[in-house]
Amino acid sequence: MSEFERVEGTVEAALNMLADQVADELELAGLSVLKGGNADAGAEIEVDAGEDEAGGVYVTWCPGSQLSLAAAVAVQQGRFDEPMIQHSGTVKRIMLDAISAILQSSRFSVEQSTDDMRPLAIRVTSSAAGSAR
Repeated sequence: MSEFERVEGTVEAALNMLADQVADELELAGLSVLKGGNADAGAEIEVDAGEDEAGGVYVTWCPGSQLSLAAAVAVQQGRFDEPMIQHSGTVKRIMLDAISAILQSSRFSVEQSTDDMRPLAIRVTSSAAGSAR
């Protein structure tokens, strides 16, 4: 098993700056951004500082706790045909489409995540101010 390697210095600083710019833009648009548990729903921004193709800035959408809990309980109980599971996924996809459009309107470059550990995420690759990776 290989050791996890992190980006360092200016690359890591650029990723963190890009994440802050994304958070600012989404808040400007009126969306909640999850920071230290200050809300139960909203955009979650993750900086993956790994020195690999999965590294970068990712955005996911967290639906409200009622919907998230209902979907999680259904999965835990093996009720995979439960409508709340599909509804939760649909809400996440719709909100990510809206977030992508908002960020693209503000001249951010975004793409659908190709990381199989983040199937319902978008990756932000740069802002109007320049690329982070």
